[in-house]
Amino acid sequence: MLEVELKFQIAPDKQDLLVKTIQRKNFNTLQLNAKYFDTDEFKLSEKQISLRQRLENSDWIQTLKLPTVQQLQRSEFEQDLGEQEPENLDLDIYQKQKDIDKKTLKLFKKIQPDLHIQFETQVERFVTVFNFQKSQIEVSLDIGKITHQDQVTEIFEIEFELKQGTIQDLISFVLPRVKRYGLWLDVRSKAQRGFLLAQNSPENPVAFQTPLTLNADESPEQALKDIINNALQHILPNSTAIASGNFHSEHVHQARVAIRRLRSALKTFSKWSNHLDPTWEEQLAQLFRQLGTTRDLDVIEEELLPQLKMAGAPEFELTSPSHENEIALDSVFKSMQFNNLVLSLIQYVNEKNSEKTKENLKKKFEKDIKKLHQQIVDDAQHYLDLTIDERHRTRKRLKRLRYSIEFISSIYDTEKVKKYLKALKPAQESLGQYNDLIVAEDLFKSMVEHEPKAWFALGWLAARQQLLLEQTSQDLALFSAAKPFW
Repeated sequence: MLEVELKFQIAPDKQDLLVKTIQRKNFNTLQLNAKYFDTDEFKLSEKQISLRQRLENSDWIQTLKLPTVQQLQRSEFEQDLGEQEPENLDLDIYQKQKDIDKKTLKLFKKIQPDLHIQFETQVERFVTVFNFQKSQIEVSLDIGKITHQDQVTEIFEIEFELKQGTIQDLISFVLPRVKRYGLWLDVRSKAQRGFLLAQNSPENPVAFQTPLTLNADESPEQALKDIINNALQHILPNSTAIASGNFHSEHVHQARVAIRRLRSALKTFSKWSNHLDPTWEEQLAQLFRQLGTTRDLDVIEEELLPQLKMAGAPEFELTSPSHENEIALDSVFKSMQFNNLVLSLIQYVNEKNSEKTKENLKKKFEKDIKKLHQQIVDDAQHYLDLTIDERHRTRKRLKRLRYSIEFISSIYDTEKVKKYLKALKPAQESLGQYNDLIVAEDLFKSMVEHEPKAWFALGWLAARQQLLLEQTSQDLALFSAAKPFW
């Protein structure tokens, strides 16, 4: 069975109100005490598989959950074990399941002797069902804790599960409640939170972009949905980590990368669907700006300052007002604006395609990518004559070209794509380095009034910029000569 669910954390000052609202409804109460199993090396957890035995009032239920390509959908397999507490774990019941791949079944056989309880949950669940529009939506409020030895993590979360009906109805039902109760989307399962506790890990793992496999025969609109979904799988674990407060700079960087990838897709492939919200791209741009210049400052501190020191620069303290934004990073991803944006993207990805089209995916892509490729080639021909803003535009075009190709590359010859991207890489790197120098120059210019030592850095940056301009021009010329893979 495939479950479609949205889980949220609740603003602390709205929790009592939400409990009272739920209790006014015709609700059922369940006492859920669960034991989660894994090996000491957490071989199930690393594959995003959860396996539990849970006492639901008087019955024991064994549940296996497996990941799917959709961020918010999981395959779920339940087995009623009766009222007697099971003495062991039975994985043989899954061997005849046709919906479980052979690799997973082979893993079960291999690790079964090494599986034991890693953590437990004790949850009181308030459950009610709403008939909304033409859909049936189950709402569950969970209050309880996760325990591992003497360590405890509190649980206070709400989940909306589509039991029957459409994703449009689910999102329409959820949106007013996001505003009313200060809800923010949390893609961590209890299992994931429990395994972090069991591994004594204070931070959520960083999510990186994953390869996307498209079907060359699918419609451009379906391909675009797969692309957006891939970008959401990149951003949502990182946005969850930041909103929870348990994050570091790499979570922020990957969130920024994911936003760039999503913006690139919406810009390059905007004509692939008639159902895109034209405000998405600007909302993403605003979100990107809200994340501040954390990564830019990291580059200056970790890469440029050591080079300046080697060049004989006097030591001085790097200051920037942009650090003020870091305090509010968690609130960016808890905001109603971000959650509304993500929910609208989730709805689009999960909606059924209503339009039938005979458009060829490759032809559609090639039409769009040729234009972008040619714009960069045109810039390359007179790169040294471009203004700083125009060079910045070239850098963004090149980055968008790379992201767009990475999204679509699976339907082309792998070696040809690699060769093209190899030709693109030096130009992107030198353009990125040049942009870092421009950002650093702006920062040091803002400092010279109160820190005269920064003048040395400005002189060094000016010399480096000139060298990089020549290098970038050469790299762009080499890229222009590369043979397109399409």
